[in-house]
Amino acid sequence: MLIVLVIAGIAVVGCVVLASLGHGGEMAEFPPDVPPLDLPDVHRMTAADLVVLRLPIGIVGYNTEAVDETLRRVATALSERDTRIAVLEQRLAEWTAGRVETLREAYARPVGARREPKSLSAAEVWQDDRADAEESW
Repeated sequence: MLIVLVIAGIAVVGCVVLASLGHGGEMAEFPPDVPPLDLPDVHRMTAADLVVLRLPIGIVGYNTEAVDETLRRVATALSERDTRIAVLEQRLAEWTAGRVETLREAYARPVGARREPKSLSAAEVWQDDRADAEESW
């Protein structure tokens, strides 16, 4: 009797090892139980989209996958907007500082003095072109 149990145990362990290595076949993929979320692209998401959003409800509450997807998309949209706002605030601060410096120079020089045009280095020209490209993006 003991030998039969040992052989059965070895057979079970062997079957588990073969199944874990992928020799037992694959599970079929089933379509999701919930309809896709009716949210716009991350770049066009507005507060009104979240107000009218109705998440699918499961047996025990909201569908976890739908809620996670919604939160991920909203977080992405908010982080992109926060980054854009920070970049624009930095550009505004730099522009304002440049205007203040220009006004100081204008009021500091004598009335008849001419201002020499400022020549830009290659690095400054590259930085200016990069700023223009980011602005158009």
